[in-house]
Amino acid sequence: MNICVATVLSIALLLGNSVNLRASVTGPVASDGDGPASQACPMCCQGSAAIPGIPGLPGSLGQPGSKGEPGQKGDIGQSGPMGERGAAGPQGDEGIGQPGKIGPRGVPGVVGPMGETGVKGQKGEPGETPDDSNQRVAFTVVRTSASDTSTSHDTRLPFQATKTLLPGTSFDLETGAFTCGVPGTYVFMFSVNKYSSSSNLRVHLRKNGDAVVSGHSSDSSHNEQVSGSAVVVLQRGDTMYLTMYGRAYSESAWHYTSFSGFLLYPE
Repeated sequence: MNICVATVLSIALLLGNSVNLRASVTGPVASDGDGPASQACPMCCQGSAAIPGIPGLPGSLGQPGSKGEPGQKGDIGQSGPMGERGAAGPQGDEGIGQPGKIGPRGVPGVVGPMGETGVKGQKGEPGETPDDSNQRVAFTVVRTSASDTSTSHDTRLPFQATKTLLPGTSFDLETGAFTCGVPGTYVFMFSVNKYSSSSNLRVHLRKNGDAVVSGHSSDSSHNEQVSGSAVVVLQRGDTMYLTMYGRAYSESAWHYTSFSGFLLYPE
């Protein structure tokens, strides 16, 4: 049989001539299996506590977790209230000119005894015409085509573009005619370029077909300007225009031929 024997001898002190000897059995001893030696003594077989070991190294990081599901989209918010309507803009100014006054009503006729129609009443006075003192009339027209040739003194000179045309001014480019809408005294001016190869050019400023002033050039060596001007009194509906005999020249960029007029003062 295996017998665990532990003997501890302690010599503590020698006091006097006495020695204390202590012996303890701390493990199993040989036995036949029936004696008290076969029983281990727990108090004698337990040793002192050992020193704790060194802590182990920390473990490696774990794998990252899977991505979570995306959140649900929020509901659309309610629409805000409608803004207030802006203030209305100021009213525009009234146009110039006032309508004429209505004349007095005529006296009604007398009904006869048999119901026949009586004598017709007198005609009322005509209303006053609009005041033309504040009217402004002015124009300047030009030619943009290369040239025009005429063998008659009555051939009208047309124009293609307006440089100045005040509101209320009546000018017909196709016929080259100004029509008076405001009676009064007017100033008219013209300047027409004579082509160099032409031996003759005559230009007439006409009122209702009658010549007022004229210009003339007969030098064929180079281009010349034929011009003229006049002060004319016009009534409503009178016309002013130019007629030519010969060859007039102009260019689209350089307006060598022009016709102008304006109201000096109303009647």
